[in-house]
Amino acid sequence: MITIPLTEPEIQDLVENWYAALDTHADTDEMLSYLADKGMEMRFPEAKVRGHAQFSKWYDGIIHTYFDEVHTLQELDIEITDNGMRAVVHVVGRWEASRWKAPAAKSERLQMLADQTWTIIRQTDSGQSVIQTYIVNSLTPLPGSVPL
Repeated sequence: MITIPLTEPEIQDLVENWYAALDTHADTDEMLSYLADKGMEMRFPEAKVRGHAQFSKWYDGIIHTYFDEVHTLQELDIEITDNGMRAVVHVVGRWEASRWKAPAAKSERLQMLADQTWTIIRQTDSGQSVIQTYIVNSLTPLPGSVPL
């Protein structure tokens, strides 16, 4: 059982690596490696996702809907609790993506500011820091964006 406390640089790396993986449409197994094995929950404007199987289905839909994605970290506030084994993280990120809705002649560009609250834990078996909860508090369109 691994009980090394979480660190702020480790959490920042996790957030940045997660965003980079989303931008490249990393394969599902890689995405799952960022998520807690047990008790994982994600809340998006369009869906509530629990566990790896639901995430895999949701993610497959996302990577077949959005392209040319860019996630940019704008703000990161980290509060480490439970003797270093849990962190509540406030993340504000800019999300840009294109989508095409048939039979439109052109794709649309979305630009949003995503306010999120994540819970990061340390997996006691592997020692890896992972996302346990991921809640999109709000998704605000930026000027020039089409609606979601």
